[in-house]
Amino acid sequence: MTKSKHTPKLLPLLLTLLLPLLSACASSQPLPEITDENLTVSTITIPGISREYNLLFLTDTHIVLPDESTGEIRDYSAERLSHFTNDSGYISSELFSSWMEYANRTKPDALLLGGDIIDSPSPANLEFLDASLSKLNIPYLYTVGNHDWTYPWEYMTETGTAQYLPLLAPYMENNTAIHTLETEDFILVAVDNSSNQIHPGSLEEYRQILSKGKPVIVLLHVPLYTGDLFAKTSGVWTNGAVLGGGVHGGIYPNDISAEFISLTTAADSPVAAIIAGHVHLPDESAVDGEKNIPQIVGDAGYKGKGMSIRILPAGTTAP
Repeated sequence: MTKSKHTPKLLPLLLTLLLPLLSACASSQPLPEITDENLTVSTITIPGISREYNLLFLTDTHIVLPDESTGEIRDYSAERLSHFTNDSGYISSELFSSWMEYANRTKPDALLLGGDIIDSPSPANLEFLDASLSKLNIPYLYTVGNHDWTYPWEYMTETGTAQYLPLLAPYMENNTAIHTLETEDFILVAVDNSSNQIHPGSLEEYRQILSKGKPVIVLLHVPLYTGDLFAKTSGVWTNGAVLGGGVHGGIYPNDISAEFISLTTAADSPVAAIIAGHVHLPDESAVDGEKNIPQIVGDAGYKGKGMSIRILPAGTTAP
């Protein structure tokens, strides 16, 4: 998710002219090294699991690559590239390549991708995404973000839904609405709420997943409302960019989203935690309900930030 910016008309043209030079310079330097400074460590405790698990969580990497497929896409890609360079001068695609190497080297149990991994569904971005994920030697779960499948001129439109959203399906078990990654001890479930509401095609399958008798960890793009998170985001994003808490200024949930939140926070809910992104800042707080559900929100990957999430058996003390 990114703030909208009014860009002078000449800027896209200047960036388009400079883009080949910037790309050439970037390709001549080594990839950035991922160190402990790039990682925040968080923990989730689940009673009864057989062992410790380690998950690598990346969100909002906003990969942008030069693309000459159409003038509109070319200019948009050029303009967006300047927004997604970290403090060390590395562009988002370079950082993502380093994270893929890190994942293959450290071998966590799974990689979680929290949406807005690509900044638009341009042919160049999708080609890079496909090549990157094909090199992974570990399982991954990818929930769709609003930027993954939209352009400003086709934002959440019927055309965008029909033409661009299906391009992400191969990375989501051919179901962008809801899909899972199951371990011996728990189920990770990715649910599409990239439109700021829960996808209507996900609710029935979500009910079935919750009824399986295993703990569940939910992966969303847009986080659910918590008071602590809203206090951080309300001054930055419209509606705080959180789903729920409408009376406090968040996004009012529709009937499907309200039912999803109710199922997730029910007294007998098997949900152990929610993991989300979207807001470009980190937070750990709890979603209120009959059962309060811990929610972990990751910082933006284009900044070079990632998260190591340890899943611990109850009674285990994190170092």
